[in-house]
Amino acid sequence: MSLLSLLQSVSNWAPIVLIRDSKYGMPAVQSFHLVGLMMLLTTVVALDLRLTGLALRDYGISRLARQLKPWTVGAIVLVISSGLLIFLATPGKYVDSHPFRLKMALLCCALLFHFVVLRRFTAIDSVNRPGPVTLIVACLSLTLWFGVGWAGRAIAFIP
Repeated sequence: MSLLSLLQSVSNWAPIVLIRDSKYGMPAVQSFHLVGLMMLLTTVVALDLRLTGLALRDYGISRLARQLKPWTVGAIVLVISSGLLIFLATPGKYVDSHPFRLKMALLCCALLFHFVVLRRFTAIDSVNRPGPVTLIVACLSLTLWFGVGWAGRAIAFIP
């Protein structure tokens, strides 16, 4: 059994069919996906702008990271769960899509970068004046997360 045939059989499960075939199912799931993406990008941008020293200078970096963490994790859960529903509703559309593959690769890189590299830079409040490494870390974080969004948007336009 191929991966695509397995995914297509999953797409025929009653809850997935209900979401896919109802008038408001997919628009609702896609709305949750976009809300989650906006929440995620908001927390990432706030933290990265603080790392660069361009915004929120009154907050300590570790304090800001602790306060944003529940929102970031909640947004990630919302984005991944709603994205999985969107994917399972029409897997054939996504399996061979180059932008989808790019989005998944960037998502994996962004998650690893956020929870491994960025966590180290936000663990201590020693960054009063950001150095070149801190600026590179913040810019790379923004690039990865916005790349996920841009690749996701390209799915609709590029086969």
